[in-house]
Amino acid sequence: MKLLLHVALVLALCASVANAQKIDIEAIKSKAANDADEFAEVRALMRDQDANLRLAAFDALVSHGDPSLYEIAVSMGLADVDEIIRARALWEILVRTKNLQFLVDPEGSVTENDAQKRLYDTYQGRMNFQVGNALKQLNCVNMYYVKDECVGGYNLGVNGTLVSFIYANANLDGSLRLDTDGVLRGTLRNTRMKLDFPVEVHLR
Repeated sequence: MKLLLHVALVLALCASVANAQKIDIEAIKSKAANDADEFAEVRALMRDQDANLRLAAFDALVSHGDPSLYEIAVSMGLADVDEIIRARALWEILVRTKNLQFLVDPEGSVTENDAQKRLYDTYQGRMNFQVGNALKQLNCVNMYYVKDECVGGYNLGVNGTLVSFIYANANLDGSLRLDTDGVLRGTLRNTRMKLDFPVEVHLR
């Protein structure tokens, strides 16, 4: 009798859990349709012919707090024909990133054998750097350190779509520019090896 009662209780509990886990398909479809309409309107704003309207839409989306709206804003902002909007998208990404990965000589344009070998032995094709904090008033992103000032020797200096980079501990400095495909491209120099080489940073 006790066994039958125990089985009955287990079955009742399973049925209760199953009912609680039922998915309201219609509610999901309705929400998805509403979200799709909203995202379509947002994308239309980000494609408007008026650059001022696109910039206002960008600012509203990144400050909204919805991760999906943020992704739409920065993805479309990076590809915008207006350099001011592209610069805003670049800054918003740099503010939020925790690590930057540099691809070293991604196109294999360093052809001198000794230089190729030194690059590969040193970097194996990529470098990773921890990001500290961003200081908008100084157009500075500190690398590694979190400070209320721009840390000399360890920072990104951001001027529109142009980024200067220095990381003293790795003997590196150089500059990169945001291309229209949303990739930072430029040249770094290893001051110890006296070697210049191209780099890329893919932001998305």
